[in-house]
Amino acid sequence: MDFGILGPLQVAWEGLPVPLPGRTLPRLFAVLLLEPGSVIPLHRLVDAVWDDDPPATARRQIQNTVATARGLLLRAGTSELETVGDGYRLRVGPEKLDSLRFQRAARIAREQVAASEPEAGLESLREALDLWRGPALAGLNGRLIEAGALRWDEERAAAEEARAELELRLATGAPVVADLRRVLERHPYRQHAAELLMTALFREDRSAEALDAYDAIRRQLADELGIDPGQRLEDLYTAILRDDASLRAAPKAASGRSLPAPAQLPADSIHFTGRAGQLAALDALTGPGPHVAVLSGIGGSGKTTLALHWAHRVRERFPDGQLYVNLRGWDRTAPLTPLDVLAGFLRALGVPTEAIPSDVDEASALLRSRLADTKTLVVLDNARNSQQVLPLLPGTDGCVAVVTSRSRLPDLAALRDVRQVTVGTLGTPDAVRLLESLIGAARVAAEPEAAERIAELCDGLPLALRIVGTNLAAQHLTLAETAAALAGRDRLAHLAVEGDPTTTVAAAFDLSFQALDPEEELLYLNLAFLPGADFSKGLATSLVSWDPPAAERLLARLVTAHRIDEYRPGRYRFHDLVREYARRKAETVFDPAALQGLREQVVEWYCRGSARLPVEEYRNIVATFLEWNGHAKVSRLLARLIAFADAGYREEGPDRRTLTESLYELPELAHVAERGIESGVKSDDPMDAVRAYALADAVAYASGELHQSLAYAQKTLEYLSRTPHGDRTGKARNDLGTTLTHLGRYREAVSLLREAVGAAERSGKWYVHVEVLTSLGTVLRRMGIFAEAETLLLRARDLDAASPEGPTSVYPLLSLSELYIDQGRVSAAEELCREIAELLRDHPSKYYRARLYFRQSAVHRADADFARAEAAVLHGLELVEQANGWRHVLVYTYWLAEMHVDSGRLDQARDALDRVARLDRFHTSETLAVKARVLCKLHTEDGNLRMAVKMGRQACDVFGAMPDPLRQARSLRALARAYEAAGASYEAAQCAVEARELFEALGVDPSRQA
Repeated sequence: MDFGILGPLQVAWEGLPVPLPGRTLPRLFAVLLLEPGSVIPLHRLVDAVWDDDPPATARRQIQNTVATARGLLLRAGTSELETVGDGYRLRVGPEKLDSLRFQRAARIAREQVAASEPEAGLESLREALDLWRGPALAGLNGRLIEAGALRWDEERAAAEEARAELELRLATGAPVVADLRRVLERHPYRQHAAELLMTALFREDRSAEALDAYDAIRRQLADELGIDPGQRLEDLYTAILRDDASLRAAPKAASGRSLPAPAQLPADSIHFTGRAGQLAALDALTGPGPHVAVLSGIGGSGKTTLALHWAHRVRERFPDGQLYVNLRGWDRTAPLTPLDVLAGFLRALGVPTEAIPSDVDEASALLRSRLADTKTLVVLDNARNSQQVLPLLPGTDGCVAVVTSRSRLPDLAALRDVRQVTVGTLGTPDAVRLLESLIGAARVAAEPEAAERIAELCDGLPLALRIVGTNLAAQHLTLAETAAALAGRDRLAHLAVEGDPTTTVAAAFDLSFQALDPEEELLYLNLAFLPGADFSKGLATSLVSWDPPAAERLLARLVTAHRIDEYRPGRYRFHDLVREYARRKAETVFDPAALQGLREQVVEWYCRGSARLPVEEYRNIVATFLEWNGHAKVSRLLARLIAFADAGYREEGPDRRTLTESLYELPELAHVAERGIESGVKSDDPMDAVRAYALADAVAYASGELHQSLAYAQKTLEYLSRTPHGDRTGKARNDLGTTLTHLGRYREAVSLLREAVGAAERSGKWYVHVEVLTSLGTVLRRMGIFAEAETLLLRARDLDAASPEGPTSVYPLLSLSELYIDQGRVSAAEELCREIAELLRDHPSKYYRARLYFRQSAVHRADADFARAEAAVLHGLELVEQANGWRHVLVYTYWLAEMHVDSGRLDQARDALDRVARLDRFHTSETLAVKARVLCKLHTEDGNLRMAVKMGRQACDVFGAMPDPLRQARSLRALARAYEAAGASYEAAQCAVEARELFEALGVDPSRQA
């Protein structure tokens, strides 16, 4: 299929015109052909057809017209019309569209003239102008189409002027007057066309007409623009008045003199900043090793600026010339073909046009021959792919080639020795220095914090910084105002040069986006829609329907092309601004149903993972819930976060030094739960509220806010009762029972937990079954029902070990070790501690490791090794403080204080108690009873016997009411010592008897008890 826009719109197949009926179809083709290879958004197509008055069915009509256009193309055996996001792209080869053939011929003409071949240049211009059949897109109106056509008419006028200039210069005798008059009719302000017309008329002895032409343009400029003719036009007018003979003599034709060495480098940037590492890598090109470098990075990262800065810095090392070409690989116009570039390079090296081969391989070989034994620098800027680059590379060591591309061009590295140089974003110091270069050091010095903020908001992208600098230089805004604007919701809109729609960060990213294949585009947009700072390979490949190896290959292609960054093995992220751009594309391209489907895919992936704590995904799960909260199924993520609260997780990693209290997970998870409750209670699905209250319960429980935990657990059960299945697994009753246990309400807890065990067993959820068995075993242990407790805990351990991923939980083992310590089976407890330590190797849970230290402390204390016992509990205290587990802080501190009292270090005991005085709000009857026993012992030792007795009675009463017979017996023994010290022998003996009876009933050795 052939297309023409240089005149009335023309579509032809095998030389025969293809009719385009109706109003919409011709305009659709016109807009697509004005920007071939570019994605035209649907809204622009609507504007092109109806301007400012589209019908309600406009979008549907455009979609129907696209279908018609595709039918025409398919009948011709081609399918160049693609849907890309919310727009369309027509791919057309340069040989199939007259405007591209015209553009190519005009460019070749310029190169030929520059290479001192004016005759060849004139012939190329004649060929280019012969392609025109009339004004561009004649007969089609509309604001967008007319603006696009005007651009091509301007290019035609420039080519007409260049042809006329060469005809006059070479004195060919060809008529140019009529053509120049037509140019001035269409473009009456083109002074160069007027100069040429006046010169041509003067040479034809038509001086009066030449002076009339001057008067005509002078009046036109004055009346309509209020300006005078330029100096060159004034000088020509004066020369004609004088009948200057030099105007009649045509300059000599170009001789065959040898050309100077090519020096084609564009100007260096005075604002170049940083890049020391990349410059050093480029310097290595002039030594041993590879002599080809590929500078790759995202659009706007400054690859061209870096290449040209280095090229100017070393140009003296290449006395035989510096060749440069913009390959237009990522451009709004069609990429240059290797043959186009080879022809330009060879002409610059003195090869006559007629001697340049028309075969790419032959022309490439001739280029290598011309460059052999020379020291020439070749800069191949903006390459699309390796096929575009490979024929242009020198073949000898004296030459160096630098390629810039948005892709790493990995296949080039497979064929040639290549030095890969990644051009990333600038660090904050270099970014601020670039801003300083653009707007002046004084303005940056006046607002240094705002300058740093701008650098951060531009994410160190040089293009973004240059745009901001340009706007700051032109506008009366402070740096703080600019930073505030960039921090708003539409950052990309502010990263644009006022009045120039092509100089924007979004426009630079558009060029990369338009190059994506449909499969790449789908994966790219899916990934852009993900909340969170990064994503894993597993999540990425789960979002497409292809098999994992194919999805991984697509992912690798996106990395190679710098669409995403694999910043460590298996973990990927977007550049900040690229992600913002791509996300907007995703929100535009995908309809609401597709977006919801994507949300559900992501939630499913996060929730179906291993039972082990998904540490690397914590931050992303939080971000995903907060961003998508309120959408269906998203509350499932809250159930995943409960595991982090239960484990007392606190993020650690390479950036741990940047963490603050506000980023510790329990306060953050409390905020997540609050947000979930706000939306969940309004939701039609009661499970949204269930999950939110369950997370709130877990956070409150882990923090030690047990009364809040109780309220949240009750709310969880309340909302579960509104579901068809209720508390089917027993998990909610387990959570409520566990809280009741720590509140000292053992009998209520046992009743609930026995129900929960049956429900968990019936549900088949082994991990819930393990948890519920452990919870029931724990409360029975506290109640002194040791045999049943051990049976339940061993059953939980075995069930976990037999699970598909087992063993996964240390919860049963921790409770079992506590039972063994209570029973005085210290060796068995010590062996369990070693097993737990192995399971917790590399585990992130603060609570589990703290509880292990607590068990180890108990083992050492039972062996009367107070030093090791103290060291272990101090380790545990450090962990629970980091995790904000304040009830555990109370329990562990009282344990430490009691050890200090038992070993005679009363001052240390008082210090320990003073340290937790601020945590009164985390007390429960259980912790108050533990504290009372410690104070009973402390006051007995320091002689405050009345208070000692009071505290001892309080502890005995509370533990007796629970009932917690072992701790009641320990408290009775402490009270007996207080009575004995106070001289109340009867009461002391009575307490001692009660304690001994309890110890005997429990079957434990009193001498092994603290």
